[in-house]
Amino acid sequence: MNYDLVVLCHPKDYVKLEFCINSCLRFSNPKPDDIYIVSPDEIRSEHIVHIYDDDAIQIKKENIKYRRPNWIYQQFIKLCQDFTKNDHYLCVDSDLIFNRDFDLFDDEKVKFFISDRDQKHDPYFSFMKMAYNLERQVDFTFINDFMMFDKSICREIVPNINDFLQLCNDNVSDDCLLSEFELYGNYVTKHHPELYTKQKTKTQTNGRFAHIPWCKEEIDELSAENADKDIDLFTIHSWT
Repeated sequence: MNYDLVVLCHPKDYVKLEFCINSCLRFSNPKPDDIYIVSPDEIRSEHIVHIYDDDAIQIKKENIKYRRPNWIYQQFIKLCQDFTKNDHYLCVDSDLIFNRDFDLFDDEKVKFFISDRDQKHDPYFSFMKMAYNLERQVDFTFINDFMMFDKSICREIVPNINDFLQLCNDNVSDDCLLSEFELYGNYVTKHHPELYTKQKTKTQTNGRFAHIPWCKEEIDELSAENADKDIDLFTIHSWT
C-alpha cells in the first residue's frame, strides 16, 4: 500500500525536523512516496514538498474561536488536508523520533499504533458523543504522536470543512474538546473495523519548556543513548 508522509512543524521544533524525518525514512516499512512539511516558514530541502500552514486547508486559524486556535487548526489539517497525492498519509509530530523498525501495514490492513502512555481525557469523548453520537469504542486511547489517515474516511467524518468549523466553534470548550486521534480511531473502529489492526508501542517522553531550546548535539546524544533501549520511539517536547 502506498502512502505519503506529512510532518506538521512549529518553529520551536525546526531543530528536531531533520531527526524526525530521517528516523521515519530509516525505520518505516514501507517508505513513503512523498514527504510534505507543513510549517509557517518555507523549508527547502531535496525530495520534500513544503506547504505553508496557512495554505494547507480551506479555513484560517483566525476563524477558530476556541482559545487554542493553533492546536485546533493542526487537527483540522490532519483530518481535512487534500494536498497529498495518496489517499493514505502518515501524520507525524515533528518532535517524534523513531527508534526501531516498524511495519505500517499488516497485509491489507493499516495499523493503529497504541501508546503505552495513558492520555485518556473525558472532554474528547464528550465531543465525539455530541458531534457524532459516537461512544468510546475501546478501553485504550488512540492518542499518539503519529497516525495513518485515509482521505476517504476523513471525508466521511468531515464532509464539509466549513460546517465542521461551525460545529467546533459552537461547541468546543474545555469540557468538550476535539481530538483528531480519538475521533478518527473510534470512528474507524465502529464503522470500518475490517480496515485496521493495532500494535502497541513503547515510548520514552522527554520535554522541557520552550524557553530552553533543544540543540542538535543534545538530540544526537539522546539518539545514541536510546539506540539499544527497548523503546519504539521517543519524544523531545518543547512545552509552551
